Amino acid sequence: MSISTPRVEDLRRAATLLAQTRRDNSVLDHLPAQVAPSDIEESYLVADLLAQDLGWPIKGWFCGATNVAIQELLGLDGPYHARLFEHLVFESPATLDPDLFPPMVIETEVVFTLGESLPPREQPYTQEEVAAAVASVSGSIEVVAGHLYDWPNQDPFSVIADNGTDGALITGPAVTQWRELDLADITVEVRVNGQVAGSGQSDSVLGNPLVAMTWLANERSQRGDGLVAGHVHNTGTLTRPIPVAAGDTVVADFTGLGAVELTIATEGTPS
Repeated sequence: MSISTPRVEDLRRAATLLAQTRRDNSVLDHLPAQVAPSDIEESYLVADLLAQDLGWPIKGWFCGATNVAIQELLGLDGPYHARLFEHLVFESPATLDPDLFPPMVIETEVVFTLGESLPPREQPYTQEEVAAAVASVSGSIEVVAGHLYDWPNQDPFSVIADNGTDGALITGPAVTQWRELDLADITVEVRVNGQVAGSGQSDSVLGNPLVAMTWLANERSQRGDGLVAGHVHNTGTLTRPIPVAAGDTVVADFTGLGAVELTIATEGTPS
């Protein structure tokens, strides 16, 4: 789909507004109607322009709305994808400073680390080819911190333009013998300050997180850059979003993948 030059300039202004929110950790009420994206292709263009403006290295990609409950929350009929920025990917246990993020919720996801690249090509990748490129699988806590106010009730194309409301990713132990696991039958229990706050199962992610990973590989292949060895890719939440606040400790325990721990520092406390 071709986007006209005047429209590209509108979308560039949207990207500039969103980039500024990242630099000063602010939240927009909404994107102005004239510059807000009106479809998924415009959303992806804004996200591309946002990444160019920021100039931050990436560590991989994440899938959003691979869970039907999240699709319903956002009003989408399918998944989307967005960048994982390198400086926002951490190993468990991790501590984050809440002053560096807008209001946060957390999600729990299955992460794939690639041992081999999946470059762009004409024919789609099969699930078996994608699996052969995977070096390890991990559980993760994704911190969702949108720079649009009350993002679940914003227009979904603006949410995707905001790099899918990324915040940070905390990865658990790398499981290299992941083929011994049934990836469609991984469960997770989430505790916040020792109390159960949510649970879920991996079949809520397009039936199997590896299906989502294959979808991502083909999306990036079709868009011209593919996926890179050594990068990490999370595939969508097993649970509904769970609010967290300063002082909270979150533990997500995945069957077969182990536990992932995140502490949200007390406000004003260095992380």
